[in-house]
Amino acid sequence: MTRPNLTPHRCKAALHLRRKTMPLVARQAGVSVRHLVYVIAGQRPGSQRVYQALRDAIGPDGWLFATGQTHLLADEQPHAAPRA
Repeated sequence: MTRPNLTPHRCKAALHLRRKTMPLVARQAGVSVRHLVYVIAGQRPGSQRVYQALRDAIGPDGWLFATGQTHLLADEQPHAAPRA
């Protein structure tokens, strides 16, 4: 498997937009938060399980954004309108 070319700040933005945390993704992947940070930064290779947990957390559009395949990241989750 080839390593995806993740852009750290884009990956973190996609996680933030989906309201997911690094500890949550690390727990789902079965790795430490430190390892996940190193994988996102490109300092360590990730396993298929790590990349899948990250893809699941940020969704297909977030994955395209995090890997530089698109420059658009939109909030897909509906929000309640503020009360007047």
